[in-house]
Amino acid sequence: MSDVKDLREQQEVVNLLDQLINGDTYSSIQAAAALAAVGEGVENSLLALLTDSGTVDRWNVAMALARVGTPAVDGLITVTATGDDAVRNPAVWALAEIGDARAVEPLAAILRESTSECCRALTAAALLKIGDPAGIAAVEEELATHGEAFEGLVMEAYEGT
Repeated sequence: MSDVKDLREQQEVVNLLDQLINGDTYSSIQAAAALAAVGEGVENSLLALLTDSGTVDRWNVAMALARVGTPAVDGLITVTATGDDAVRNPAVWALAEIGDARAVEPLAAILRESTSECCRALTAAALLKIGDPAGIAAVEEELATHGEAFEGLVMEAYEGT
């Protein structure tokens, strides 16, 4: 009987993942909330979906991962190590939403090393949102180096998150 229950729960997660990716805006938001309520382990399915090259709407997946919260942090940090901004940027945003200090050093490294101005601005905004002193110091250093135009991008990303 336990096997049947497990199969039903697995099918429910598959249905919610499909709704997250293929549903309208309201359905995707509902699916993100329902996936977060599933509990431990769902973050692995979401992280796999986030990194899958066939996933079109990674931002919906990032929204669900942000709702999962702390259990998703380590996986999201790993995902940010990719050079693909289509995957990295939603992961950075999700880390900002979660606000866990474990993300500060990996995000600071991205801020210093990324060649994508968009990614760097989003990462700086994430560090400001997390609010850890080390992250704020890293952002201040980059702002001093890259001037007003970059600061404008960072503040736009920060206010929009």
